[in-house]
Amino acid sequence: MSLAKEFAAAGPGCAVANGLLNCFETTKVKLQLHNHANPVYNTPTTRGVMMQIAREEGIIRGLMTPGLSASLTRSMLYGSYRVGLYSTAKEWLSGDGKENLSHRMLSGMFTGGLGSMISCPLDVVRTRMQADAGVVSNGKYVTGLKKGQPVRYRGMISAFFTIFKEEGLRKGLYRGASVTVLRASLLNGVQLASYDTLKRSLGWNEGPTLHFFCGFASGVIAQTAVMPVDTIKSQMMLGSGWKDVFATLRRNGPFYLYRGLAPACAGQGLIMVLQMPLIEEFRRLLGIKAI
Repeated sequence: MSLAKEFAAAGPGCAVANGLLNCFETTKVKLQLHNHANPVYNTPTTRGVMMQIAREEGIIRGLMTPGLSASLTRSMLYGSYRVGLYSTAKEWLSGDGKENLSHRMLSGMFTGGLGSMISCPLDVVRTRMQADAGVVSNGKYVTGLKKGQPVRYRGMISAFFTIFKEEGLRKGLYRGASVTVLRASLLNGVQLASYDTLKRSLGWNEGPTLHFFCGFASGVIAQTAVMPVDTIKSQMMLGSGWKDVFATLRRNGPFYLYRGLAPACAGQGLIMVLQMPLIEEFRRLLGIKAI
């Protein structure tokens, strides 16, 4: 029953936060996959891409809703595991002894990796829907990264079955799974460990102010640490292999791995500002102690 409550507190909190800030995830994916040799966006910066998308496609249609259905479904599933199992894993690792930073880091890495392994197909679907997003006319995109190309997916279910039918499970819905799981393990390990540690170190009273501050700080720290893996993950989910990744690195240099860092950190920080206080509040209402 306790574990069910942990899941019930974590899933909705993650989904609400990710859904409200989907615009940053959309912008990050667009920036990561933007081809400078054949530019679609006149100013390939966070502000430039967001302004052009808003102008050409609208704020709701172009920034807020691409991949939203897949994002919400994934967040409910992934969030339940990544946060819902964290306290249990941490208690098991520490045993009867006093927990430390390594226990928090390892617990977060385990729960994040497990959640990602289960929700990887939804991550692929979400990334492709966000990458493809644009205005459609006569069955073809007239804006966005896929400008001039025919529409591949009509929605989340369509994307799921189309990818499975054309590419299979391993090379389609679980494409780039190794990088995806690695990214989730690192992100969750750093985020929850830094959140948990900051809460204990600051000595503030338990409450929204503490949750907001530690949530934002842990989101920025975690996203900065995981950004190179995040960029590779996005490229591989679109169909690239390791050879393509290395070729892109040789062509663009190592700073390519940090392309889209600003919207990624803004998005991750703001997601955690919403996510962690919501989860903590749901835990309080369900009678579970704070993280």
